[in-house]
Amino acid sequence: MRRNIRYHIAVLFAVVGLSLSGYGVYRLQKLPVYSEQDLDLAAELNLSIDLARLPPDQQPKAEALPAMRASVRREISGNLEQQRKLIQSWIQTGLVLIGMAALQALLQRRLPTPPPRA
Repeated sequence: MRRNIRYHIAVLFAVVGLSLSGYGVYRLQKLPVYSEQDLDLAAELNLSIDLARLPPDQQPKAEALPAMRASVRREISGNLEQQRKLIQSWIQTGLVLIGMAALQALLQRRLPTPPPRA
């Protein structure tokens, strides 16, 4: 009996899709949720580190600190959102692969098998 390679590819897609989606869900659950206070504290800490790296003659004026603090906070929030979107894209890609595998398996059952080659 001849084996159908398309069926095996569909199974491979399903396994990879399920693994990718499962890992994405795991990572999404393990991703910490930060409160506004945590984000403010992280922004303050990063700002103080940035200011400590600057030489004394390049230190910003006191009027520029709130704008720098807001910029650092936007950067931190953006990085967290980028991580979340990356993990969500893993889940979506896995679901697309599972859908492709299911469609391929359904098509293999519905379509007539071609005659064997001589």
